Amino acid sequence: MSKSARARTQRNRDGQEPKIHLGELDNHLGYFVRRLQHWIFRDVNAALAPLALDVILYSILETIAANQGAAQIAIAGRLGIERARMVALLDELQQAGLIVRERSEQDRRAHALGLTPRGRMILKKANVAVAAHEKRVARRLGADNYRRARAALAQFETD
Repeated sequence: MSKSARARTQRNRDGQEPKIHLGELDNHLGYFVRRLQHWIFRDVNAALAPLALDVILYSILETIAANQGAAQIAIAGRLGIERARMVALLDELQQAGLIVRERSEQDRRAHALGLTPRGRMILKKANVAVAAHEKRVARRLGADNYRRARAALAQFETD
């Protein structure tokens, strides 16, 4: 390691880590959206942990609740989850007793999804936890910025 590289990695005289500059990242919206996403996922996952859920499992449950009987491939497509990963996630939710998968009457190759009574109860509790999380996000951004950010970001659909 060169002398200048060592100097950059060492603590300064008061024992603090040197400030790391971001260069052009300071000019990229994507960088800040990624930081926001990281903070949001960390916070919502902490809120959902007592229910043995994370943001992905919660999203699947909420989407199933809003679309009872929908095919698992349709739910996966709407949420942008790859088919193979979706199968494993649905297995997890089914083993936890939160969802049922039944052969679709319209297409016997497809599985129709529904929530169990336990799934509805857990989702109700999860919605309370997520609502508290959303209040934390709104407080952090400010109410007007929160509303504007939701409106602006809602324009981007999953491909």
